[in-house]
Amino acid sequence: MQLKKLVKNLEDIKSKGFIETIRKGPTAVGYLLEKELGLRETNITIPDIGGRIEIKATRKNTNSLITLFTFNRGVWRMKQKDLINKYGYRDAQGRQSLYATVSAKVNNVQGFFLEIDNDKHLVLLKNAKEDETIAEWSTYVIAGKFMTKLDRLLLILADSKMVDEKEFFHYNEAYILENPTPEKFLEGFNRNELMIDLRMHLKDYGGIRNHGTAFRISEKNLTDLYTKKRRLI
Repeated sequence: MQLKKLVKNLEDIKSKGFIETIRKGPTAVGYLLEKELGLRETNITIPDIGGRIEIKATRKNTNSLITLFTFNRGVWRMKQKDLINKYGYRDAQGRQSLYATVSAKVNNVQGFFLEIDNDKHLVLLKNAKEDETIAEWSTYVIAGKFMTKLDRLLLILADSKMVDEKEFFHYNEAYILENPTPEKFLEGFNRNELMIDLRMHLKDYGGIRNHGTAFRISEKNLTDLYTKKRRLI
């Protein structure tokens, strides 16, 4: 798709005003946009801006977190099963689970927090009750993963309203974000904008199901990670 065609499609969607969603929950805004654009994937090729571009849609004026990527390989210093048993809880399915958002500035209710080791270039997962580090991520690795996956981002913003318990979206702003830097990415932790989500539980037979530790940022702060911002509509 050429950029001119994309802008025309976005302007046509904007002209429709509020559109009733076809899915409930946090993913509704992105799912509806994909349907309106006729897409099956969350990225498209735009040759005249340099190739593939990731697409993310979000509600305006929200503090919701958006997932940038997941990374979980070789990071654990404490056994995940021990972690879930010690700090987890019984979920609605009766499983021992540990789902939690963790940031660098404030301990969460389970005592988890992030610590940035600038000398060793690590992001550390800690707990106030533990002397040792629970998990650690190389800042080089995670910054590189972010820049590879999201080096170009089409960000589309929508106003949202509820009518008779149904949500409607008006997609009326769109930007191309380019030129992310590792410095901006890592600054996100220190500003308490970039967080992680632990997402794991024990299976019935005692095995571990880890959905991947998600690196997330509030939607309103996503543009802070990029040095170039171009408005399309």
